[in-house]
Amino acid sequence: MGRALLLLAMMFAALGFGAVAQERKPPVPAGQDPGGVAIALLVTGIDYTLPSLAQHLARDGEGELIGWDVEDRDRQPLDKSRGDTRPEWGGDGTAIANFLSVDGTRLVPVRVNPADPVSLARAVAFVAQTPARVAIVPMWGAKREAWEPFRQAASRFKDILLIVPAGAGSEPVYPAALGLDNVLAVEHRAATADAPGFGGRVQRISGAALAVAAAGKAAAAVLAREPRLDVVALKRRLIEAGGGETWRAR
Repeated sequence: MGRALLLLAMMFAALGFGAVAQERKPPVPAGQDPGGVAIALLVTGIDYTLPSLAQHLARDGEGELIGWDVEDRDRQPLDKSRGDTRPEWGGDGTAIANFLSVDGTRLVPVRVNPADPVSLARAVAFVAQTPARVAIVPMWGAKREAWEPFRQAASRFKDILLIVPAGAGSEPVYPAALGLDNVLAVEHRAATADAPGFGGRVQRISGAALAVAAAGKAAAAVLAREPRLDVVALKRRLIEAGGGETWRAR
């Protein structure tokens, strides 16, 4: 018995906290891939149990979610903050995901830890292995060094258009200030939108979150019409379009 318990303890130690965390998460609802343009969303998790969101999740041939939890290393990118993430770390990722989930799009959710710069880099590397050619990154910061791993990943995986907040004021805001060819920085306008947030409660989206989400929708619409566009051409199309009432490329 003692030997069996020791082996069990060693197994849990090898698996790490991620395996324990995975057991406590609700399963992703069964479903099939809805088809359409894939958009990746890098936030601190979503409530994938909501029916309104589950039906728009990207799936593989066996119905498994095409998504990832970078911290827990599983396919259950649940928002453990329950929608209470602060705005500069993405806010309520579920509300942003629901705003993006319209006919003709499918969502690739990736849970990151904004406090860990390497987490964002790993998320970009994961997205590069999925059907998504557009990734929404609704977070920002003032310290360049915190975004260095992200810069390296974005520079390596150049076939992904990363849509990020442009920030406001004269101080540089990252990752927009990195000036990468495959990064589109957008600023928000005086508009708001409502969408179901974590647990289904109605959440008002505004500011940077709305800007990057609306720009992501616009990118998906362009790719639906011109699926062979490369990232440079797609970025140029979006800049030329102007953005309308919710966002504007800077």
